[in-house]
Order: sequence, then structure tokens, then C-alpha cells
Amino acid sequence: MTPAVSDGTSSYMRWACLAMIVFLFALPCVTGRLTTYFVLLFGIFALLSPSVVAAFQARSRNPIDLMFVTAAVLPAIAFLFTSEDPGDLLFAFNFVPLLLALPMRWQLQRFARLDSAVMIGRLALAGAGIAVIVSVVQVLILGYERAGPPLMSAFHFADTAMLLGFVALVGAFAPGANRRWLYLLGPVLGILAALLSGTRGALIAAPVLGFIALAFALALAPARHRTTTLVVAAAVAVAAAVLVFAAAKLGFGRAVDGFSVTQDVIAGGAVDQSTRERLIMLWGGYQAFLHAPVFGYGWPDMVPAILPYVPKSEVERMLTFRQLHNGLLSFAVGAGIPGVISFLILSVAPVIAVLKTPRDELFMSRLYLSVTLCAAYAVFQLTIIMIGFEFHTVQYAFMTVVMLGFVQAPLRSTTPARPVGGKSSIASETPGTA
Repeated sequence: MTPAVSDGTSSYMRWACLAMIVFLFALPCVTGRLTTYFVLLFGIFALLSPSVVAAFQARSRNPIDLMFVTAAVLPAIAFLFTSEDPGDLLFAFNFVPLLLALPMRWQLQRFARLDSAVMIGRLALAGAGIAVIVSVVQVLILGYERAGPPLMSAFHFADTAMLLGFVALVGAFAPGANRRWLYLLGPVLGILAALLSGTRGALIAAPVLGFIALAFALALAPARHRTTTLVVAAAVAVAAAVLVFAAAKLGFGRAVDGFSVTQDVIAGGAVDQSTRERLIMLWGGYQAFLHAPVFGYGWPDMVPAILPYVPKSEVERMLTFRQLHNGLLSFAVGAGIPGVISFLILSVAPVIAVLKTPRDELFMSRLYLSVTLCAAYAVFQLTIIMIGFEFHTVQYAFMTVVMLGFVQAPLRSTTPARPVGGKSSIASETPGTA
């Protein structure tokens, strides 16, 4: 364990930061929606702590501060023009977690440690394992149809489990990690939890995230070990394929259907009712955006806005949804062009921010985490909105600042030690010693 630089920071802030990390990476699939409020409380605590001034002054300059502020402000500007009553402006608070995450980044930098990537890998692996346990208890023991509710929606449960499973692989790449093979269980656990949740979008992300992990593994492996890396990756892929096949045979094939449904949509074939509803929303949302592109219709009116452009027989069904089941489209209809810009900034902010960090021992670990987070959300938000609603906005924002603030080499003091008596242990340079 590598201790962080001691700078007089109160121990309570250290424990608050560590507790927040545990909630984010290990406990979300068991604490469910409550994770949002625990993490936000830690974020408020980081902001109100007396140490925030010193943390702000010592912070590293990074574009994430400006990107998160911009992404939060843009939808709020759109809401100013579309609000029909003062209550509509309250939806701007959906993006406040982006702002609360920034003081947490400043605080986390003071507790950075060389084993932080390994720690994140272990916690995420535990989180994926907990997701499987919750899934098994709910579906196989309690007889629930799908894993997730009432802790959180099945979609959010599956997406979180899948994300944690692939985040766990950072332990296989991190410097100083032991038993690296253990982290290979992460994706398998994430896929198993997604299968038991019965959601399609999460499972579709698995090949994308697997390709990213393989690319990093090959890039970081010595040339003589790349064949071994490919063999191990193939073994993990086979294990995942066997798991998916077995799940389909045992009656848990709904999540697997996502691949065939995607193929049918691309080929223009017949689709099921759920997919048909999402296609109707896509077309209606696109038409709605074209008719009000500047500021959109307001966050609470994104669904009513599409009703003139959908079949009358589907209007009643459309009104049962709170969002348009697509991240970019929901931002476009809800906040117009400012919303689109905000969505695009958020989609790439973690990667850009990491690329602006020093090339220390943990740079590749940070880069893997940021690329995995961005890619996972990009795939997940093809079928459901995530950022803009509380749970996943908090998850995305605070995971980003953990990667940037905590997963880095700790600052090392360069001030020479002073021996008793006050004289420097290093003699002054003279012409004779120069």
C-alpha cells in the first residue's frame, strides 16, 4: 500500500473519499438507487469541508472542470427558454452532480496512491460478484422475473453490472497487481448478471468492451507474451459464450435476443413490440427536434413533443415513458442544440481529461478506465437515457473524478528533511563542491 502525501488533511475527509469509492464500485447493485444519495452526500461533504480551500489551491489543472460546468449549464440555458412554469427550471438540478463531482476531484488528489488502480479493480470485481449474488437470489430463489427491481430498474442494474465487470479488468493491467488472472472473472460476472436481468442493451456492450480490453492488453503486454494474451482472451470469450448459450437453453434468452434484434433492424426485418416502440420514438424524436432545434421542448416535455409524429394508436403507450430510450435523442428533444452539445461533451470528457494528465505509472490504467466508461455509456445510451437522470449522472460524474483524482501517482514532497538543530542535511554548494 502506497500512502498518500501527508499534507495535514483531516482523516475524516480521507474516510469520506474512500467510502464514496466503495459505494460507487462495490455496492451499487445492492444499495440500488440509494447509491445516488450516499454519493451525493459525500460530494456535498467534500464541498463544505474546511479542507476544500486547500484542495482547490493544490488541484491540478484539468479541462474536466470546464467541460462538466459547460455540460451542466447548457441544458439549464435551454430550460430558461422552454419552461412554462418555474417548476420546469428545477430539471436543471438533474445536472448538478456534474458540479458536485469537481470538489471531490480536488479532495481525491490528496489521497492518490500507487495501488489505487488495483484497489478499483478489486472493488469493481466485488461489485460484479455482488450483482450476481443479488441476481441469483432475486430470480432463482425469490422467483422474480428479472433481476434489479425494486433496488433499481432492470436496465440500470444490468448496465451497472456490465460496467463493473469490465472496469474490474483494470486490475489485470495495473502496476503491482498480483493474481492478475482473478480479474478476468469480471466480464463473466457482469454478463451473468445482465443475463439474469433480461435486458438486451447491456449484453450488446460486451463485445465492444471486450475489444477495448483486448486492445489494451495487447498494447501493454511484452511482445513475447502477446500470444499468451490472445489465448487467455480467447478462453474468456469462450467461457462467456458458453454462459450465454447455457442461459438461452435455461430460459434466460431475452437478453441474448438483442443481437438478433439488432440484425433484424439493420436488415429491415420484422421486430418485436418493444423494439417497434423504440423505433417509433426514434422517428418521432427526430421529427420533433427538426421542428424545435434551438432550445427543444423542455426536459419534462420530451415525450409529449413526439406525439404529433407517432401513430395515433401508439400515443397512449408513448405517454407511459419518461424519456425517449436514447440518450442523444432525449437531450436533443429536451434541450435542443445546447442539449446536443452538452451530450457530446459528456460523451468524450473522461477520455480528453485523462489525456491531459501526466504520463505517470498509472496513466494507462486511467486511460483504460476512461475509455471503458465512455464506450459503455455510448452503447448503453443507444437504447435508454442514462446521463440526465440521477443514478447514472452521479455514477458517470463521480467515476470520472475518481479516475482523474485518485488513480494517479501521489505527489512526492521535494522538500529536504531538516535535522535536529535546524541545519539542512544538504550542504550549500560552494566553488569547491560544485
